Amino acid sequence: MSEIDPQTLQIAREEAGDCLARIEINLLTIESGGGEAELIDAMFRDAHSVKGAASMVGWQEVSTIAHEMEDRLELAREHGELATESVAPLLKSTDELRRAVDAAADESPKGEPPAAKGRPSPDSSQLPSPPAPRKRAAMRVDPSKVDRMLDAVGETMLHRRRLEHIAGEQIESAGDEAEEELDRGERLLSELQDAVIAMRTLPLASITEPFPRAVRDLAAAEGKEADLTIDGAETQLDRVILEGISDPIVHLLRNAVAHGIESPDEREDAGKPRRGRVELRAEQRGGMVAIEVADDGLGVSKDMLERAGEAGSLADVLTTAGLSSVVEVGNLAGRGVGLDAAKSHVEALGGRIEVRSEPGRGTQVILLVPMTLALLNVLLCERDGQPFGLPVSSIRELVTVTETSSLEGRARIEHRGEAVPFGDLAALLGAMPSPLESHPPAIVLASATRAIAIACDRILGDRELVVKSLGPLLAGVEGYLGAGILEDGRVALIVDPNRLLEARSAHAVAPTAIPATPRLAPKVLVVDDQFSVRQLQRSILEAAGYRVEVARHGREALQMIAADGELDLVLTDVQMPEMDGLELLRAIRADAEHQSLPVAIVTSMGSDEDRRQGAEEGADAYIVKEEFNQQALLETIGRLVGR
Repeated sequence: MSEIDPQTLQIAREEAGDCLARIEINLLTIESGGGEAELIDAMFRDAHSVKGAASMVGWQEVSTIAHEMEDRLELAREHGELATESVAPLLKSTDELRRAVDAAADESPKGEPPAAKGRPSPDSSQLPSPPAPRKRAAMRVDPSKVDRMLDAVGETMLHRRRLEHIAGEQIESAGDEAEEELDRGERLLSELQDAVIAMRTLPLASITEPFPRAVRDLAAAEGKEADLTIDGAETQLDRVILEGISDPIVHLLRNAVAHGIESPDEREDAGKPRRGRVELRAEQRGGMVAIEVADDGLGVSKDMLERAGEAGSLADVLTTAGLSSVVEVGNLAGRGVGLDAAKSHVEALGGRIEVRSEPGRGTQVILLVPMTLALLNVLLCERDGQPFGLPVSSIRELVTVTETSSLEGRARIEHRGEAVPFGDLAALLGAMPSPLESHPPAIVLASATRAIAIACDRILGDRELVVKSLGPLLAGVEGYLGAGILEDGRVALIVDPNRLLEARSAHAVAPTAIPATPRLAPKVLVVDDQFSVRQLQRSILEAAGYRVEVARHGREALQMIAADGELDLVLTDVQMPEMDGLELLRAIRADAEHQSLPVAIVTSMGSDEDRRQGAEEGADAYIVKEEFNQQALLETIGRLVGR
C-alpha cells in the first residue's frame, strides 16, 4: 500500500482550484461575447487536467463530473462555438466540481488510490504521473510572525534614532566616517522594513476571483445583463486592508447591478448596449490606494445632485438614514444601505469614500484606503505638549492664521478665496485646551468635498512612523488610527482625519480664548511597568485634558506621591516589579496625608477573588483590561476627580 503525500493532495486541490477559476472566467467571457474557439480549447484542457489529477489521487466524484464537462466541451470544440444557453449549465458544473474537490480533499484516505468506479476515462492509459511537490507562487507565512518581525524592525529603527538623538554632538565630532556608517545603517534598516512590509501585502486579485461570477449571477436574478471588468488587480494592499474592504466592494458591486444597471430593454431604449458594464479599478496614489466601482447605469437625478451640493457631498446624502426608500431615491433605492456599510468600513481603516454620478450616465464610488496600516507617512504637530500625527495624504496645505471670522456661528478662515471651517485641535479631540498663540500654525485637511483648518501650537515636520495598535486597554478610543513612538520616547497619537473633517458638518470649535480665571486640570499618576502602556495612557489622558505623571512601579509611585502635592488620582496596574499595585494601594491607605487619594486599578486580573481583594484593599474602581471601555474609564476618572 502506498501513501498519498498530504502535500501532494494539497497541491492537487490548489491546481484544481486554479483550473476551475480559469474555466469560470472563460465561460463569463464567452457569455459576454468574447472570442470563443481558443477559450473553448483552454477550458477543455483545464477540465482534462482536473479529471486526470483526480483519477490519480482517487477523487472519483471529481473525475466523473470533470469527464462529463470535458465531453460537453469536446462537442463545442467540434462545432467551433459554445451556445449561450450552455454557459449556465457549465457554470453549475463548475460549482459542483469545486464542492466535490473540497469534500474529496478533506476526506481523502491515506493509502493506495481506490479503483475507479463508473464509466472509465477514454484515455486512462495516458494519465499523467502524480504531481511532484513544487513551490507555490507565494510562500505562506503566518501573519502573526510577519507582524512580530515588523515590530522588531520598528523597535530597532527607533532604538537607532534615539541613540542618534542622545549622541547628537558626539556623532558630529566623530567625523564623516561615523555619519556615513550611520547613514548606511539607516538605509539597511529601511530596506529590511520595506521587505517585511511587502510580506504583509497581497494583490487586490487575491480577493477578486469570485466577483465576475457574482455580478453575472446577480444580474441574471434581476433579469438584467451585466459584465464586470477588473483593472489594476495587481495593485498591492496590506492584508488587513484587503480583509476590511472585501465586504464593502461586494456591497458596491451589488448596488451597481441592483440599483444602477437598467434592464436590457430600458438600456436599448436609452441608446445603450443591452449588456450593462460594471468596472472595478484600482491604482496606487502615493501612500493611498484608490479602488473604484463604476457602472454605466441610471446615475442620480438632478434633484439628488442639488441636495448633495447643499449637504456637502453625494456620499453624505446617500448614506443618510432612511434615504433608501423607493419614494425618496427612485432608481437609487437601497444604495444608501450598501454605501453606509462601505463608508463605515473604509473610515475605520483611515480612508474615505467619494461618490460621483451623472444622470443617465452612471455612478462611480471611490474608496481611498491606505496601502498599508503598518507604516504611515504623517505630519507631526504638537498641542499642549502632546504630539499628534495626521496622514500626509489628507493634508492640503500648512498656513499661519492671522485672522478669523464667524459664519453661521462657526469659526472660519479665508483660504484661497474659500471660507474654511476652523478649529483648535485639542478642542476638536475633546480636551480642555490652553490658549493658542495669537498667530498659530494650522493644518488644512481636505477630502474631495470637505476642508477644515486645524490649529496647533507648532509643526514638528513629516515622519514615516511604524503604526502600533492602541492595544486592548485603549482600543475603545474613537478617532485614532493608532500610535507611533518618536525618537525622544514620546508617543504620537495618529488622528483619523475623517473625525476632524466631520467637524465641518457640526460646529467647528474656535481657538480657545484666555479664561478669566485659569484653572489647573486634574493631575493623574499612571503606574505601570510597561513603557508603551505608560506612554499610551499618558497620551490618551492628556488628549482628554488631564495633566499626567508616570511611574514604573509602586515604589517609584510612592516617592512621587510624597513629593507632589497636586496629584488627584492614581491609575495603577497590579503586577509590577519592586512593589505591585496592591502593595502600593495599602501604602497609600496607611498614609494619613494621602489615604483619601482616589486609586483606580486597571489590570488583566479579572477573577471574582481579584476584584474582591481590590475592593477590600480600598480601590475606588477596579477595571479589567479585557472588559475595557475607554469611555467608561474616562467617566470613572472624571467621577473620582470631581470633573
